[in-house]
Amino acid sequence: MTRAGDDHPDFTSIATAMVSPEPEVRIRGAIDFIRVETGCDSFLIAYKAPQAKGFSLVTSVGYSDAVADYLSSDIQSLPEFQTQFSDHTRITDWEDVPEFPDSYSGAQVLRPEGFTNGFLMVLHDGAGEVVGMCQANMERPGFSARNRCMVETARPLFTKYVTRLRASARARLTPREREILALLREGLSNGEISDRLFLSPRTVSTHVERVLRKLGVANRVAAAVHATELGLGETQYPAPRSVA
Repeated sequence: MTRAGDDHPDFTSIATAMVSPEPEVRIRGAIDFIRVETGCDSFLIAYKAPQAKGFSLVTSVGYSDAVADYLSSDIQSLPEFQTQFSDHTRITDWEDVPEFPDSYSGAQVLRPEGFTNGFLMVLHDGAGEVVGMCQANMERPGFSARNRCMVETARPLFTKYVTRLRASARARLTPREREILALLREGLSNGEISDRLFLSPRTVSTHVERVLRKLGVANRVAAAVHATELGLGETQYPAPRSVA
């Protein structure tokens, strides 16, 4: 995890990351771009697992572990975050919530770290359900309308990313089942998977049946299509840090 105070990356590395074929690298590129352009000293993205009380931290830059864990807990239930989560379409900063600087989160968690402003962007699906959120904080107080527009342009990218992570969490595939699914996406037969992973055909068949059942699909072709649409079975996604 990058610590607060680390140098921001240069534009060349950011541009390279943002066109990467790997979603995680593109996300990091977008985060770095926002940090450079808006002056944010920290940034985190978290997703809300189905039926979970809090959030699951995916990536944190510039926060201490303790602060990142706090900000990705069940903050949605805290009084000082009610305004932020009441309108899923807005990007809300401290000035939009006058009581926030003196709240526990503002006064006891963020201000001791040197932050004087920050924003929260709720990520939601088409039905308005919260699927994740992004938070950033900064030492300087200003957060302009231009900065809001710049952050807003990244909303679809972040939303798609956390939606895929939610789908992966919902499926609850084991590491071996993810491996099997990745090979199904490549079009390998059970026999070819058996040879690739040095497993018996019976074991492979059992894993395939479990994958189909967990994904709620009838056959391996449907599993491959479903996995491709949701980004399941891709090795580039890191295991999210779950927060109780």
